[in-house]
Amino acid sequence: MRAPSEGLANRLPNRAPPVYAGAMIVLTRPLPAARRFARALRQLGMDAPILFSPVLEIVPLGGGPLPDGTLVFTSENGVAAASELGSLAGRTVITVGERTAAAARAAGAEAEVLGGDVAALGDAILARGGGPYVHLHGRHVTGDLAGRLQEAGIAAEGRAIYDQRAKPLTEAARSALMGPEPVVLPLFSARSASLTAAALDDRPVNLHVVALGPKVLDSWPWPMATLGADRTDMSAMADATVAAWRDARG
Repeated sequence: MRAPSEGLANRLPNRAPPVYAGAMIVLTRPLPAARRFARALRQLGMDAPILFSPVLEIVPLGGGPLPDGTLVFTSENGVAAASELGSLAGRTVITVGERTAAAARAAGAEAEVLGGDVAALGDAILARGGGPYVHLHGRHVTGDLAGRLQEAGIAAEGRAIYDQRAKPLTEAARSALMGPEPVVLPLFSARSASLTAAALDDRPVNLHVVALGPKVLDSWPWPMATLGADRTDMSAMADATVAAWRDARG
């Protein structure tokens, strides 16, 4: 049986999920990032149906202009929201990961990648010293990067410039997650894990969760999750999701 395309699954967000002799994928990331991740899965040879059901929506908060100092970004969403506050052209910025750095460079910034996750980024900035640093982030964050730097005597502040507003899980996604057929659920943040779990009535019976790191794993309430990757990057997450899909379909 030929699997429906990701486009078809996306056009049917509130209907019953398509019948498929294998494991489906449910993506709960904000839609632009979910579509990009879906393309990565397709490039790895995964032909399963993909249901899109974002449980978060990125909404810029405004409040410009951009502050002085070295800007620190831990997501592409921060770069996009900062670009609405002012020009990043010529600004020196520090990022987590190459994708966020690429977004900053596309906006004209001089970006340097320090660390693959927020903890490693904090370690690198502590070793470097200097400052001041301004972490531009979402309203909901894991950890306090600026506070950690301040405790070490480094001038730093954190500023929320976008919100990650909750969205309800679609009926199609909810039915798939609670149904008898195998489903793979990649989870990219602790908040998306909590919001998705809260939308379910009970423990799913045939769900295979792939979590991006231990903090995301800890936010999933049922002991069915598998740590998604030994690196917190999208390439490793895509590899882990495809591996889980192959295992789930038997």
